[in-house]
Amino acid sequence: MNLRFSVRVRTPARRAAASVVSLVVAALATSALAGCGSSGSSQKTADDVTVAGAFDKQPTISVPKGKPPAATGVKVISRGSGPALQTGDLAVVDGYGRTWSSATAFENTYTSASVPDTLPVGTGQIQLTGLDKALLGVPTGSRVLIVIPPKEGFSLVSQLPTGVTKTDTAVLVFDVLAGYHGNAGPSGQQISSGGGSLPSVTSSSLTEKPTLAIPKASPPTKLSVTTLIKGSGPVVAKGQELVVQYLGQIWASGKEFDSSWQRGEPTAFTVGAGQLIQAWDDGLVGVPVGSRVLIVAPPDSAYGASGQPSAGISGTDTLVFVVDVLGAYSA
Repeated sequence: MNLRFSVRVRTPARRAAASVVSLVVAALATSALAGCGSSGSSQKTADDVTVAGAFDKQPTISVPKGKPPAATGVKVISRGSGPALQTGDLAVVDGYGRTWSSATAFENTYTSASVPDTLPVGTGQIQLTGLDKALLGVPTGSRVLIVIPPKEGFSLVSQLPTGVTKTDTAVLVFDVLAGYHGNAGPSGQQISSGGGSLPSVTSSSLTEKPTLAIPKASPPTKLSVTTLIKGSGPVVAKGQELVVQYLGQIWASGKEFDSSWQRGEPTAFTVGAGQLIQAWDDGLVGVPVGSRVLIVAPPDSAYGASGQPSAGISGTDTLVFVVDVLGAYSA
């Protein structure tokens, strides 16, 4: 079960126009990244598009006159020095998007009101199939131009950004801020393993899924947050986009109902914005990046009396989470 379903209580719009990240919805279809091509002197490629501006600043995109490309094209505008993105990584990007025919932006995270986007790389979860593998091999710190024709882009999308049609060609610029591998874990100093009246947490390696042992006792009646590993990064602030690994179990049964480790991919969400269960919104603000925390969430800070039947969670269930805070990004 995906975290965006399991701990989000609602998903409010984060910006007026639909963003590229709103298109990151599981899709079974995948498409091999095709090279740029031309079928005549009037047909252009991604190489004909120019991009001006510095990394991490809003770009200026100039599209030439002529027919847009017939296949997805990728051009690295400036190459970073960080690790190259691999299949299964979660990329953190600032993004700017327009169509071939219109200079009006349908996506812009460079504004002060927008946190960066997160994109799974090469896993087939993006409806824009031309985008699925476009960032593979790109080093973090790079600026990349991606041009996606309708057949690998908007024709496949059920909910289009404002002002965009299914026949439009997407012209996107991404600044790759970071990338997180599927086995990414905390990076701080171990200060506790839990235990006593709380669950204990063990792990043979910080790049492996932790193990939870829940005591045969009544759970706490109030929200409990315990730092297991204390990171040395900046503390998490309300409204930031967090990248995390996590594991969730039911106190009474020990049943695991959700895990990013099991899916092999970190996940991301905005904290303190009412998108998550209260235990996460309250429990993760103030935690230093690089930390691992143990969260015990009674029903009133989780799903309340209604529970979450699709996950096997009743209205009286207390939930236990181990959360690794890998990164935090501000607008």
